[in-house]
Amino acid sequence: MRLSAKRLFVEGRAMSANGNAQSLTTTAVRVAGLVADQRLREALERSFSRASASVDEVQQCFALIPARRWSEDVLSTFLHSWKATHLKMLGIYGLSCRIQRLALAQDAVDDGEAREQLWMAAARNAETSYEDLGLDYEGVTHASLYDDMARSFVPTDAWLMEANGLPAALEFKRWVYEKMVVEDIPIGLLTNMFSEIYNHAEYSLALRAFTELVDSHYDFTEAEKERALCYIGAHVGDETEMKHFLVVVEALDRYNRARGLEIDYELAETLFTEYLQRLGVVMGEMRLRMVSEQQGAV
Repeated sequence: MRLSAKRLFVEGRAMSANGNAQSLTTTAVRVAGLVADQRLREALERSFSRASASVDEVQQCFALIPARRWSEDVLSTFLHSWKATHLKMLGIYGLSCRIQRLALAQDAVDDGEAREQLWMAAARNAETSYEDLGLDYEGVTHASLYDDMARSFVPTDAWLMEANGLPAALEFKRWVYEKMVVEDIPIGLLTNMFSEIYNHAEYSLALRAFTELVDSHYDFTEAEKERALCYIGAHVGDETEMKHFLVVVEALDRYNRARGLEIDYELAETLFTEYLQRLGVVMGEMRLRMVSEQQGAV
């Protein structure tokens, strides 16, 4: 994994350095353009427009990160809270298991076509966790890479303490899990789908921000810098999250075909918008904490 992660990290840094800086919305809309379903594509695009104030909160938070070398208190809050908005492997696993149970139930009615579509839907949804689990990467997980990143900035266990997580971030984590394992399966798939397109755009912002932070305020060796940035860079290199987004689009299509359903586009747009609004609250609160420390240091 270290070798593979390093390759993706290098690719991610190259993409970040060579590409023009793009807004979160511009990056997400570019990926949404790959969706063949016009109404789904439009729901994705409109959600970023409807939640533009929340998207601005996210961008302003990441724009502030390179401003100074932050205290361990601020970094502990950021690192615990940011992790709570990512690394949703349990939710992915739970959602895939729900679809698998339906596929097994098709044996009782001998509907081979529906069963096949459900198995494929479960498999495609599960595919978004391959890298998280370290499959084909010597078992080194994304959680391990995140730990490496966090400990590069906060060597103690302070960032792991739930008390350092913003309440809005912890609530977001609970909300996403509930959407994926409790509510109707199409809602779970839409939630996972949107998380992937959002993550692709956000990680692109984060890699620029943290690279500038490290270059401006830390005296890391090249190996230490790689350790600090590998988690983010591995998500940007090879456009990992973009590929995950597209396989969940396929999973939803296969699930709906098996169950004779159609996408509720209005519900999807509302869900996508709420996802962004909740993240806007998290990152807005984080930015205020950073601003407070910045002003106190003047």
